[in-house]
Amino acid sequence: MTAQPSGRPTQQDLDRILAKLRPRIEGLLRRHGCAPETAAGLLREAVIALTHRWSRVRDRERWLLDRIEKAVRRTVNPSPEEPRDDEEPPS
Repeated sequence: MTAQPSGRPTQQDLDRILAKLRPRIEGLLRRHGCAPETAAGLLREAVIALTHRWSRVRDRERWLLDRIEKAVRRTVNPSPEEPRDDEEPPS
């Protein structure tokens, strides 16, 4: 893949990696039962993070898949010690 001189990906770079990974990303999201609205936000955040780290990430495909999977696991199965954002703290 060719990156811009600034070390940032082009839109074509991002489109290419997302097109290649689409079946795997969709499978991952389906396995975890991630809602489409949640999935869109997690994917957007992961792509933005990859964009900022583009020149430092060697295996961008693996990095992106790992990042998405970790985000999905945190969202779908939040840690029992941490209250969910939509829950009120105990009184």
